[in-house]
Amino acid sequence: MADDRAPVSSPSVPDEPIEMTSLGTIAGWIGRLEPADPDADAVAAVEELLPTGDDTWPYLRRFAALTALSASIAAFGLLANSGAVVIGAMLVAPLMTPIIGVSAATVTADNRRLVRALLIIVLGTVIAFVVGWFVSVIAGGRVIDVQSLPTEIRGRTFPGLLDLGIAITAGAAAGYIQPRRSAISALPGVGIAVALVPPLATAGITFELGLTGDSRNAFLLYLTNLAAIVFAAALVLLASGFRPHDQSGKRALRIRLATTLIAVVIVAIPLSLHTRSVIRDLRLDSAVVAAVESWDPEIEILNQNADVVDGRAEVDLLLVGRGDPRPVFQLAEGIGERFGGPVNLRVRYQSNELFVVSTR
Repeated sequence: MADDRAPVSSPSVPDEPIEMTSLGTIAGWIGRLEPADPDADAVAAVEELLPTGDDTWPYLRRFAALTALSASIAAFGLLANSGAVVIGAMLVAPLMTPIIGVSAATVTADNRRLVRALLIIVLGTVIAFVVGWFVSVIAGGRVIDVQSLPTEIRGRTFPGLLDLGIAITAGAAAGYIQPRRSAISALPGVGIAVALVPPLATAGITFELGLTGDSRNAFLLYLTNLAAIVFAAALVLLASGFRPHDQSGKRALRIRLATTLIAVVIVAIPLSLHTRSVIRDLRLDSAVVAAVESWDPEIEILNQNADVVDGRAEVDLLLVGRGDPRPVFQLAEGIGERFGGPVNLRVRYQSNELFVVSTR
């Protein structure tokens, strides 16, 4: 006998929409955060950074001339120790344009534009370095003492993490300004803040003077600015909607952003070492001053030269005071306690006696 009862089916559970899961919710948020495509005016502002076709050679001639003039102004200002002249050189420098072009080509995966922008940067780098070297040949030996470089030059031969922070924020500002024609008047301020040509001119000057270490450090400052600006500007342009739309372009974008980030990390390593060295030297200087005040409050420091070599503080002091000084080993112990390490101390002491004589 056939069973004509309808089969009992288990209630079906509808598939949970992905939007209702945690992963789907997060994916939805990310999708909504994706910026809209930039408008035509923003795209045109970025594409007009580097000319193409028949306009290329006139642009390169202008670029080379402005770079040479900017580097000349910067070099003479550095040798004259004039900050105002160096600022003027930053306003003339055209290097920011191809650097932003590299950032734009990175986020849009435009290989041809990327290569063109990189070659222009190389051209500007060589011109600025050679001009700095040439100006030093003409005037360097007559203007400055190699043992006592002007502060405008010395300040660009010991870069630190603060310089990296300046370059990153300046690059972000440039990436924000460039697609917005209404804000383009602020772009020269970015060039002043980040200072691309003065480090190159400094590198050329110090190289000609035989200060290869200072030249290398000045060039490191330039590379720091270059890598940080490209990376930060690329991120801001990406957030503004500039991006490739095909899969190959998206893969290229990830690779290029990663490469740029690696370059920033690489230059950050020596900058961290320099910053650590500066902090250590400042701590030693403070320890010396405090130790001298504690050792004898009546003594004045006429000259102080303190450095750290292989973890040991090397301190040379020229002191002046009245009467005989206290035992010098007490001063060395005081410096060591405050510095937190061994100390080699050399002290020259001058007596500051006051004689009052009356005659008839």
